Amino acid sequence: MMNHRGMKYGEVSFYMEKESVRRKISAGFLIFGLSLGLVWPQRVWASVNMDKNLEQTEYSYLNEALETASETESRHVTETADEEMAESQTDEEIKTPDGAEKNTEIENTGRLKIEDTGVYKGMTKAYKDGYEPVASDGKVIIVLPIIASSDKMSELTVTPNLGDTSSSPFVYKNYQKTFKETEETINGNQQKRKVFLISYTFELSDQRSNGTYPVVFDITGDGEGAELQQSFTVYVRIMDAVSPDGDDNEPDDIIVDNGGGGGNSEETPESQPKLILSKCTSNPTHIEAGSVFELTAEIKNTNRNFYVQNMTIEVSWTEPGLTLEEDSKTFFIEKLGAGQSMQLPLKFKSGSNVTEGRYDITLNMSYDNPEAVSLSSVGTISVDIHQAMRVELEADTFPESVNAGDTFSLAVQAMNLGRGKIYNVRCSVDVPGLSAGTSTFFGNIEAGNAVSGQLKIFAGMKDEAVYGSTYGETSGQLILTFEDEEGNTFTKELPVNTKVNPLVVQSDTGSADEKESSGLALQWLIGVAVLVVLAGGVIIIRRKNRM
Repeated sequence: MMNHRGMKYGEVSFYMEKESVRRKISAGFLIFGLSLGLVWPQRVWASVNMDKNLEQTEYSYLNEALETASETESRHVTETADEEMAESQTDEEIKTPDGAEKNTEIENTGRLKIEDTGVYKGMTKAYKDGYEPVASDGKVIIVLPIIASSDKMSELTVTPNLGDTSSSPFVYKNYQKTFKETEETINGNQQKRKVFLISYTFELSDQRSNGTYPVVFDITGDGEGAELQQSFTVYVRIMDAVSPDGDDNEPDDIIVDNGGGGGNSEETPESQPKLILSKCTSNPTHIEAGSVFELTAEIKNTNRNFYVQNMTIEVSWTEPGLTLEEDSKTFFIEKLGAGQSMQLPLKFKSGSNVTEGRYDITLNMSYDNPEAVSLSSVGTISVDIHQAMRVELEADTFPESVNAGDTFSLAVQAMNLGRGKIYNVRCSVDVPGLSAGTSTFFGNIEAGNAVSGQLKIFAGMKDEAVYGSTYGETSGQLILTFEDEEGNTFTKELPVNTKVNPLVVQSDTGSADEKESSGLALQWLIGVAVLVVLAGGVIIIRRKNRM
């Protein structure tokens, strides 16, 4: 039996089963396509969000790393400074750089640090600009502005350590004080800042000697429930030392010996007059090899009752590199009254090859008393000759640009091209936006030698209020600081420049929002395309079945 399509009834049954299977397959494809089109974009969206979160985490981690690096550098400053102090004080004589550099390298770690940007009452300049306490009129004033990292720090107890009593220039007493946080005017204007303004006036001993002396401020406080202890060192330069009789000390380069135990003392009047070399001055006070210098010797008749006559002064020395720029080495003075003094000018030239050191110039004085009795005395002038200092600083090529947050090392070399030893040699960087965790310390360098080291430099940001921008072009110099044997400080500068770029966070190109938007659009497009293809396939299959 046939139906209306011309099929037999058995064939009709088979056709219906076949049609059912095809419909199930089409429905399966449709469900798969819908699942793919709906689920896949959601998974992509979640992935994009995960990338965004990772990026934020990376940025946060970088900030923490930068803070940690900064703290590590600060700790390195303190450790290096302590090591350098211990090394520099192994000699009997303290060798220190100038107060400006020392005081700007004071420990700035822990929960207390020096406020080094402002000029407070009693200061002439900020610590970052080389603040140095001034000693005058028998006293020295030291100002130390301290800021605390915690608002809970209410007061600080400060105990100054003035060093060994046998060599310290200070008058010892109980200087311990308690300081509270106050609002202080800075830079001589209306600008104010809250600080612990530690200020001391130290009396100076009458027996003090010129030189540079450390004052250590031991500070204790209570903040955040825990006791705090930190120390800060300030260096004081003494230049106004006086002798016990009230006369100023002779220049370091000139020492006078009259053969009687001191150039400024007076003898008890005797029946016979006596001549002494009372003092001598030098122009210049710092005498270099290869230069001309003038000595002015003061000769005094110590007797208050009798004059001397027929004075003959013969000048002699042993160093062949010294030459007297006079027609004769012998000088004649007809008469010198009782208690009177005369000045004898002497002009010398030092050869360029004279070895650095101290040399004696002797004055042999012969004279007669009023009765024509011959008398004599000897005076000695000790002169310090210094070799001219020739120091050079070299460094590797400075990077053309750096990224904020980066730390890089720069190879530097200090060369002593002179004929004398240099002391306490160190290299630092002075470039806005860049800072060195610590200066590179070379120590002492002998004549004709060179010493190399690594300067670790951290790239931060420029002070926008001062320079008008946080990033961009910046320039300054590498600074080599060194001393001569008398502790006088010198510098050698090497200009450098670079560009500070903004902080860089490693990520794929484009922002997270852009990646999210573009990724979702792409995935939804793919899902729609899949649905269209599947729907088309279903339609084709049905049409074929109908045929």
